[in-house]
Amino acid sequence: MNISIMMSTWCQNLWDELILKNEIFLLKQKYWNNTNFFVFSYDLENIFFFDSKIKYFEYFPIWAKNIKNIFRNFKNYYNFIKIIKKSDKVIIWWWWIMFDNEVWNFSNPLNLWLFRSQVIRFFKKDLIFWWISIDIKNKNNLTKIKKIFSKAKEIYVRDKSSFELLESLGIKSEIILDSVFYDNSQIWLENYKKNFLVKKVEVKDFSVKDLENTDFNWKTVWLALRSSYLNDENNLILEIINYIILNWWKVILLPHSFHKVDNKANDLIFLNQFIKPWIKITSNMQETYEIYKQKKIDFCLSMRLHSMILCQVYGILFIWIKYAKKWDLM
Repeated sequence: MNISIMMSTWCQNLWDELILKNEIFLLKQKYWNNTNFFVFSYDLENIFFFDSKIKYFEYFPIWAKNIKNIFRNFKNYYNFIKIIKKSDKVIIWWWWIMFDNEVWNFSNPLNLWLFRSQVIRFFKKDLIFWWISIDIKNKNNLTKIKKIFSKAKEIYVRDKSSFELLESLGIKSEIILDSVFYDNSQIWLENYKKNFLVKKVEVKDFSVKDLENTDFNWKTVWLALRSSYLNDENNLILEIINYIILNWWKVILLPHSFHKVDNKANDLIFLNQFIKPWIKITSNMQETYEIYKQKKIDFCLSMRLHSMILCQVYGILFIWIKYAKKWDLM
């Protein structure tokens, strides 16, 4: 069997890469281990997850607004058609796919996915949507949503609002867990049923006081924080670090995003400013991932959704700083 996968793997975000890793794991369980996977990506230079059964290909179109990419896109279009024809199933997982208010290669990002879904149907391939979310600002785009999802073999969504929107369009779907919950394949279900959450705090309300009455003397505390959400963030983070150190805790900074283009989304750039001789930081996705996998964390202060999911499945205590609707997926 040949399965094509279209998802977000290009911006050096541990979240995207672990979703792919665990999606492959789940698909091998659902079908069989000798399945071949063709993964479309915008980045073929920084591949995180390797498997003998995976081949990576560049998306069509790639940076289509740049005329210099015209021949590159001719090649990518040829590969796209060839791979879809070879595939038995095509799985679409994409963080942006159901947003209509972000411009990518098209004026309306839904047009790109409408085009791709039409090609997949033309070749009569099984189309599967995996763990998607829908946030449509312009109601006129609901017609495009219906066309994109029509006649899909399977549709799995990540939240109730997406389920209800599709239901209102007469389209059946199913709510499923984030695939990263399966990362600790041996005991993920056992840990999933437990509660390693110490406290949940809205980002606007979070302060150092939320660390009080938490006894972790001589332990290691990891900070998985991102920029532009905390109130007076630089001073607050320095206050948090000082509080932890004064209470005999060790501090290590834990970036999850190493975005190559968007500096604002790059945790490494943001957290680097808080490094001191006694404060360390992980420098790449693999190093960050191994921290969870090898359970080198005693306690995590986290704003990253997949940091919290990894804490839960690997049995690590954490404080949840909530700043977005998607955090309800926990």
